[in-house]
Amino acid sequence: MQASKLIVIGLDGATFDLIQPFIAQGKLPTFKKLMDAGAWSELRSTVPPVTASAWSSFMTGKNPGAHGLFDFMRRRANSYDLAPVSARDRDGKALWDLLGDAGKRVIVMNVPVTWPPQSVNGLLVTGMLTPRNAENYTYPKELAEELKSAIGDYIVYSDEVYSKGRGEIFLNALKYSADQRVRAAEHLLQKYPWDFFMLVFPETDTVAHGLWSAYDSTHHEHDPAQAAKFRDGILEIYEHIDTLLARLISNLQSFDSAQDKPPISILLMSDHGHGPVRNFLYVNNFLAQRGYLKFKPDLASQLKRAAFQRGLTPRFVYNFLLALGLGKLRRTLDKRRGGRGLLKRFFLSFGDVDWSRTRAYSIGYIGEVHINLRGREPQGIVEPGAEYERVRDDVINTLRELKLRPERSGAESKDGAPLIEHIWKKEEIYHGAHLADAPDILFLPRNLETIAFGDFEFGSNKVIEKSFGVSSSHRMNGIFVASGAGIKHAGQFHGAQITDLAPTILHLMGMPVPTDMDGRVLTEALADSRAVEYGGTSEARAATTEGYSEAEEQEVIERLADLGYIS
Repeated sequence: MQASKLIVIGLDGATFDLIQPFIAQGKLPTFKKLMDAGAWSELRSTVPPVTASAWSSFMTGKNPGAHGLFDFMRRRANSYDLAPVSARDRDGKALWDLLGDAGKRVIVMNVPVTWPPQSVNGLLVTGMLTPRNAENYTYPKELAEELKSAIGDYIVYSDEVYSKGRGEIFLNALKYSADQRVRAAEHLLQKYPWDFFMLVFPETDTVAHGLWSAYDSTHHEHDPAQAAKFRDGILEIYEHIDTLLARLISNLQSFDSAQDKPPISILLMSDHGHGPVRNFLYVNNFLAQRGYLKFKPDLASQLKRAAFQRGLTPRFVYNFLLALGLGKLRRTLDKRRGGRGLLKRFFLSFGDVDWSRTRAYSIGYIGEVHINLRGREPQGIVEPGAEYERVRDDVINTLRELKLRPERSGAESKDGAPLIEHIWKKEEIYHGAHLADAPDILFLPRNLETIAFGDFEFGSNKVIEKSFGVSSSHRMNGIFVASGAGIKHAGQFHGAQITDLAPTILHLMGMPVPTDMDGRVLTEALADSRAVEYGGTSEARAATTEGYSEAEEQEVIERLADLGYIS
């Protein structure tokens, strides 16, 4: 039996590493019920497991080389300046576009990287990377006013930042934003016709970033006093969302006025998992140390570099504010004094890099290196072909030399364990129209316990240091749970990848899978014995216009910094 209606609940950053222990404690009855009644698997994320690329792969069924989004930030054309990505930067139709093209009505709420809102056959409310003060966050535009009238404030993501002394405020803010989102969903589900409904909760990601050190007694930032209050803070948010899920599911039939209730499939998924972060690796500092990245010789750049080497860095300032419980003050100062422009004026930044002598640089959140390639970068110096391959091999071999002392995980040492666990050339894991623009080297630090920052502001003067400010980071293993119409009572299975969900959803709803999708239909989870039908295309080209104004960019970057994605 195929689904007449399908619901996808996204839980950003959710992981079975938390869910299964919580269920074993007798918690999360809704999660347990859905898992017991259907099929579930860990869900392999994109490389790197970053929100912007992973959610884009979910919605398009394509690898990042095909849809073109590799991280939160992208390099502007003909420039080394960076900007946050938006929906306009993505190639490929989202699955709800394909459903809409087939006449199915969709309601899409809070999915990351959907701003600015695009037209759909139904309703859309944008998600993460929506500017904080954006007024145009819905399609149609007047839907924003309707939601405000129906429920009050709609919150794309909570603005609260975790810091010492603000734990209760932090948790209450996350609960409130989740509550308001469900109230908005209930309003729309009751009022408007729909065949496909999707809602994403970012709170599961935000709470892990903030409170993992309270949950995990082995974490180097574990504070017994804070743990006594907030050890169960992550569980509290998962339980709250479990209750909201139960409410949504129980209300679905009552919202439907049809005499014969249509069969409904329910899918839970996350874009990536979560686990403790213990170190920060500043990739551009490492590249500078090894001679791949050079700085300008002018007086201003050299003075900033001297101050940088003595420890006057954005991270030092932010850590000081965080220790005082003033994490939000950094955002206020940014806004009042010109934000990133202020940082570039007083701190070392990409504006101080001598690109005419630089062979490699890094941008991104997990581990990405770009070669300064002639003909691609505006001041590229590395020739395509043999020189490019030689430089790339040299950088890979140099990265392999990074090591950690077992007894001091924040210190580099030649006799410790290798820091880099996996390393690839881009063509080994990506393919598609955007391969040329992809990071030339991608790597994952050991156990993903190290965040490999490639900052455009040089956040710290260290190469490796113990992490602070955020206590968990992303993992490759997200979640997938399927239950309801068309789903086999299969229990746990293995091998699901995030690119598989768009084809699986289309098949469940009786539609052909476009031949240009990279994912497959997860037939091992389906009771349906229909052969998979292939046909058509999901091709769509990214827009050529910018997604954000200067002020909107600033708001998005501030939020990424709050979550620890930008140093």
